[in-house]
Amino acid sequence: MPDVTTEDGVRINVVEKGRADGRPLVFVHGLGGSSRMWEGVMSVPELADRYRLLAFDLRGHGRSDTDLAPELLTADGPVAGAELWSRDLDAVLAGTVSPILVGWSFGAGVIQSWLQTHGGLGPAEAAVLACGPNVNGPVPLDDPAAGLITPEAVGALVGAAHDGTTFARRILANRADDTSADADAIKCVATIAEATPAESVAGVLRHVVDFRPFLSKLSASARARVTAVIADGDQIFDAAASQAVWEQVGVRTVHVPGSGHALPIREPDRFAHLLLGILESDG
Repeated sequence: MPDVTTEDGVRINVVEKGRADGRPLVFVHGLGGSSRMWEGVMSVPELADRYRLLAFDLRGHGRSDTDLAPELLTADGPVAGAELWSRDLDAVLAGTVSPILVGWSFGAGVIQSWLQTHGGLGPAEAAVLACGPNVNGPVPLDDPAAGLITPEAVGALVGAAHDGTTFARRILANRADDTSADADAIKCVATIAEATPAESVAGVLRHVVDFRPFLSKLSASARARVTAVIADGDQIFDAAASQAVWEQVGVRTVHVPGSGHALPIREPDRFAHLLLGILESDG
């Protein structure tokens, strides 16, 4: 698939694998990442033989346009911010029929931005939101979302473009004391993060939003087409807090024991089969 251009003029790099005539599965990566984060998942034969697999680099990331004016990376307020990040997905989805959206980390936030901007799933068949909550930003201390992210995790995200190794070790960990990620994986994730301009990382972190009011108003049938995947060892978003905020809006959750935030990267085969199970259960 050739690169596409958003309505505000940003060139978006798109990669494609799988069956050209298959149902489209569209993958959205997270902060400081790129479409490369999905290489392992997109190489699983059971997916590639059945689906048209599309992944892309968000604005300011990877091989998409990265030298961007501030207004192309951030917007004034959560609604405008959601509209901004939706444009990348809009451009990639143009011409697709009944796409299935799969977002990881901030990519789950991009998909929720798109859902909010479009008032629901619109032409999408389903959405799978992995290792990403439905609220990003400050909340009152008595809010269930208050425990979502630790200061250490925030520090790793903020410093992604400057210290990719710390960022990589944090997202690749499967538990607090886990050091089992191999050197090649750490180097790959760190290199991609450090190639991301600091302005792009800051633009992502400025997208402060709470999708819970919107999600709560979706019809039961629409919410039934959305699944949140929670990795129980996630060292970015706490699993118990993630469960609590998804329960608040009535979105079903699937827990993955023994895995961490980088589930699609560290265990692409496991994630692909988990995804297949979710899609098959939806019919």
